[in-house]
Amino acid sequence: MDAIVGVRGHIDVGNGEWSVPCYLDIGTGSSDMTWSAMTGLTRSFDWGDILFVHRHLEYDEDFDGLMQNLSFSGPAVGASFRF
Repeated sequence: MDAIVGVRGHIDVGNGEWSVPCYLDIGTGSSDMTWSAMTGLTRSFDWGDILFVHRHLEYDEDFDGLMQNLSFSGPAVGASFRF
């Protein structure tokens, strides 16, 4: 059984066209510990948003497992559309 706890939000900057998104989760259970974090910058338009973020994922497994440690980190660009 696994347990994961997380928070997500954003902070508006200036007149509301720009914001700082943030995300963090941490979990444990069948793995020793996992966590993920993301932050960056979002630009809002009438049609949607463009995101420029940096994300990190960490996964630590028991010593007797096939995969012991896994880590990914890097930039990401995304878009969301409003209809």
